[in-house]
Amino acid sequence: MRNKRSKKVATVESILQGGSTLRTRLIKVMRARGLAPSTQALYVRAVRAMVKACGRRSPDAIPVGEARRYVAGLKKRGASVTLRSSSLSALRLLYEKVLGQVWRPVSPLRRRMIEDMELRGFAPKTQLSYVRAVEHLSRFFGRSPDTLSDEDIRRYFVHLTCERKLARPTVTIALSGIKFLYESTLKRDFSVTGVPVPKRKYPLPIVLAREEVRAILSKVTEVRHRACLTLIYACGLRLGEGCRVQVVDIDRVRGVLHVHLAKGAKDRYIPLPPGILPLLGVCWRTHHNPTWLFPSVGRSNLCGTASERCVPPGTIQQVFSAALAVSGVRKRVSVHSLRHSYATHLLEDGVNLRLIQSWLGHGSPAVTAVYTHLTEQASTSAAQQVARLMSDLA
Repeated sequence: MRNKRSKKVATVESILQGGSTLRTRLIKVMRARGLAPSTQALYVRAVRAMVKACGRRSPDAIPVGEARRYVAGLKKRGASVTLRSSSLSALRLLYEKVLGQVWRPVSPLRRRMIEDMELRGFAPKTQLSYVRAVEHLSRFFGRSPDTLSDEDIRRYFVHLTCERKLARPTVTIALSGIKFLYESTLKRDFSVTGVPVPKRKYPLPIVLAREEVRAILSKVTEVRHRACLTLIYACGLRLGEGCRVQVVDIDRVRGVLHVHLAKGAKDRYIPLPPGILPLLGVCWRTHHNPTWLFPSVGRSNLCGTASERCVPPGTIQQVFSAALAVSGVRKRVSVHSLRHSYATHLLEDGVNLRLIQSWLGHGSPAVTAVYTHLTEQASTSAAQQVARLMSDLA
C-alpha cells in the first residue's frame, strides 16, 4: 500500500517536472481541497491537453470562452463521459480558483435573482436549487425566462407532472424557484398562471429498532465514517449537520454538542452521550484536522490534516447504504432514518416531547408529535385497548 501511494505521488510530480508557478498554484489548490494524487494527476493532464489543443499557449493566455468551447468540443471528438467530466472539473477549478476568473458568465437576470435571494437570507443550497429550477425552465423553451408567457409556465409544469411524472418534492422545488423569480425578481403576478401547489403527502417515517441501528453501525469499518454515523444517531442530527461538525463544537465539560446554523438558520445544543467521546477522539487522531471533526480526506486518505472541507454528505450516505446491505436489515432506510429512530427511542424511554422537539430543532411541536405514532409502547397499549373493546364481537 505504501509503495502504491508513493507511485501516485511520483506520477503527479513527474507531470509537474520543471513546472511553472501557475502549475504550482494549481497543485496547491487541489491539495487544499483534499484531492487524491491520482485525481491531481488527472486534472494536470486535462489542463495540458487543453494547452496543446489551443496552440500551446499558457492557460492564463487562453480566454474562458475558448476553454469552454474546447470542453464542448470533446464530445464531438468522441471523448468519453469520464474524460469530459474530469476536463470540465479541472478547467473550472483552474480558472475560478487559480486564475480568479468566472468560468460561466452570469446573466443580469440570474445575478438579480441571486441578489434577491441573498437579501432574504436564503441558504446556499436553496439558492442553488432555485437557480437550477429556473435554468431547466429556460432550457425547456430555449429562451430567457422573462420572455415566457403565463401559458408557457403552465405548460412546463404540465410537462413535469403529467409527462415526466416527477415526484411531488421535485415539482414543489421547481415551483418555488420559478415562482420566486417571477414574483420577487420580475414583479409579475404568478397566480394567473393557474399552477397549483402539489398536494402534500404525510407518510410516516420508517424507524429502526435499537438492535438494527447497532447492527448497521457495526458493519462500518472506517473509523471516521462510523464515528460520523454514530454521532448522527446519538444526537439526532441531519446528515449535513453531522458532516459539518467542527472540533470546537464538542463541549466535553458541559457534555453538549453545539449545532451551528442548522435548518432555518437556527443554533441549538444537544446532549452529547459520554459513551461516544472515546470514538470521536480516536476519529480525530486519525487526521488531526484543526477545524473539522470529519474532514474530506481524499481517496488516498492523505489529505485529512490540511483539508479545508468537511466530508461530503454523499460519502456518508454511500457508506450507510453499503453497511445496510450487509447488516441483514431489510428496511428501506437512509441516514435520515437514524434521526427518526433517535426521536422514537427517546420517546419510548419517557423523554419529554418538548425536549425532543428542542434537540431536533423543530419549530413546531406538531412536527415532533408524529413520533408518538411510532413508539412501540404506545402502539402496543392502544392495540390491547382495541382488543378488549372488540372482544365480544366474535
